[in-house]
Amino acid sequence: MNTQQTHGNSQLVEDQKLMPPFIEIRHCRFIALLLLTLGLNWTCMAQERAQTPAQPDPAGAVGLSAKLGQFDSTIIEYAEHRSPNARATIVFENGLLLDFSTWNAVAAGLKQCCNLLFYNRPGVGRSVRGDVDPSPEAESLRLHQLLKERGFSPPYVLVGHSLGGQYVQAYAKRYPEQVDGMVLVDALPLGVVKPYSEFPWFTRFGLWIFASKAARQEIANIDLMGKYVMEPADFYRKPVIRIVAQSSPQQHKPQGLIKDLLSGVIYAEDFGVWAIDPDIAEGRMSGYYPQAEVRSLSANHRIQEQYPAVVIDAITSLIKNQPDVQAALGVVSKEARQ
Repeated sequence: MNTQQTHGNSQLVEDQKLMPPFIEIRHCRFIALLLLTLGLNWTCMAQERAQTPAQPDPAGAVGLSAKLGQFDSTIIEYAEHRSPNARATIVFENGLLLDFSTWNAVAAGLKQCCNLLFYNRPGVGRSVRGDVDPSPEAESLRLHQLLKERGFSPPYVLVGHSLGGQYVQAYAKRYPEQVDGMVLVDALPLGVVKPYSEFPWFTRFGLWIFASKAARQEIANIDLMGKYVMEPADFYRKPVIRIVAQSSPQQHKPQGLIKDLLSGVIYAEDFGVWAIDPDIAEGRMSGYYPQAEVRSLSANHRIQEQYPAVVIDAITSLIKNQPDVQAALGVVSKEARQ
């Protein structure tokens, strides 16, 4: 484990030790206000649930069944689909705190032509993080083990939303020979988030109150994940499609910390975690992946749910350009892959 990883983990441990006396002694009124805010958030959410039809099982919409697998001391919830005439194997990475049900509409449009694998990272759904290494290398290794255990042979097309976009880039960096292409769905730009130790005290405090230990660990790893992908700068050079949402603040306003966290929308500028302006960080992505095709559209952050056809089209267009698929269609010979 590197020095940065150790420092990030030590900050989490320090917060865990310091927060109880901080709560007990210094800010009783402030805590009462926070608890009241939390109660109001949950009351609003409960009212919304009462007015909203029950949601299906995350895997049910595409005829899948969620399963559990154990890897070392980590329990992973996953779902899979195998097509008899699969043209590719697609692996999906969810955004921060989101489960794989966010891919339901996209999966429905791909199940006839592709093998599909979805999973929830530890702390989401029924996935449980044990006492294991949370480093970027270890996260990629766990996905590698899951794919191998379930019998999905490379090459893969990786699709990542938001923070999941950094996870697929980390996997492609560690196993470039296994990846035929990436689709980044409004992916969190590399280097945009500060180290966890530099978060404002009120942000760390809020995370300690509202977020699970697994969620805090994943948030603490954002800076480390970005640095792992960027250093050294030997970026993935195969096909990449970046889908970028162009949403206006007037159209998508914050609804409150809890509701935004649980809906996969984090207005991080309100919590002091940006290392650089997100627009600048987004612009730098073109330098990291000069070969990437960028598709911008007016949409909210969860493009795969609002406009699933856009994501499906990106995946299928990337698959059609794979040499193996072209060979199968008689477009090029197998030798052209060499």
